[in-house]
Amino acid sequence: MKRTTTPRSSRPGLVPFMAISFVGAWITMIPLWLDGLRRTSATQGTPRLAALCMILMMLVPALTAFGLTARRRGPREALRVLGLARATPWRHEIHSVAIALTIPLGLTAVGLAVATLAGWYTPAHLPGLATITPLGLSALVSVPLYFGEELGWQGYLLPRLLSRGRTRGLLIGGAIWGAWHAPMTALGGSYPGHPVLLGIPVAVVTAMLLGTVIATVRLSTGSVWAAVAAHLSLNEFALPLTRDISGHLVDPLLAGPLSISTWPASALAVLGIWLTHRRRAGHRAPGAGAAIKFGEKTASGVRSPSPDRGQD
Repeated sequence: MKRTTTPRSSRPGLVPFMAISFVGAWITMIPLWLDGLRRTSATQGTPRLAALCMILMMLVPALTAFGLTARRRGPREALRVLGLARATPWRHEIHSVAIALTIPLGLTAVGLAVATLAGWYTPAHLPGLATITPLGLSALVSVPLYFGEELGWQGYLLPRLLSRGRTRGLLIGGAIWGAWHAPMTALGGSYPGHPVLLGIPVAVVTAMLLGTVIATVRLSTGSVWAAVAAHLSLNEFALPLTRDISGHLVDPLLAGPLSISTWPASALAVLGIWLTHRRRAGHRAPGAGAAIKFGEKTASGVRSPSPDRGQD
């Protein structure tokens, strides 16, 4: 696959962003380490202290990205550069968000079918209005938190990784996303009851696959709104619905959107993304196939994400 060429100015700022985001994530988890909290079973709920620490952790990437960008470009310009400003007509934006909401649910459904065939999952009933309504309300309240992550990952980090090639950049971004969750995963956040040395690698692989899908949503729309919708759907709908419609206790390692049973569906999605990009690159005119520069319009009229051209 041809490498994506981007302006050299897209690379500065990567190291400060990574350093602050990772250190900030560990700092926000310090109260939980001091408190001795660790999830050892999927039946355990989320204490208030843990919820507060998770909220602070989710805000770290966005605050870091906004601070680094605003320092050189100003607050208003930072919102545009990071992709928060609307990049397409409202009709297209709403359509993209609606599709983005369904993607994690579709991948999870296929994964649950795999888990059921493997004997790891037992579906009991379809979700009713009484189940979906509170999930929807929770999702609306939680929207700012998902901006807290995606403004950093998709608005700031992604454009700086595309210089390494589109597919490679997407996979690296997903791996970084998964590794960033390490302080939470180490406390049993995603895979309670499993060894840390198993949970963290599984989380990284899962994030590489799902992160590639979410980043592709971001690139196809030119803004972070649809990426936020996909991430929100993953955490606020796919995860709880997996538990709610099961007749037995669910092991998140074996069943659900973050489980190994969802890997085949996610891997096929990533393969489809790669093949689609190769086909489109092959159809471009000679000399145009190397890359779409940041800020230029694609064939569909959607602008690709613009990196901060100032030196962070």
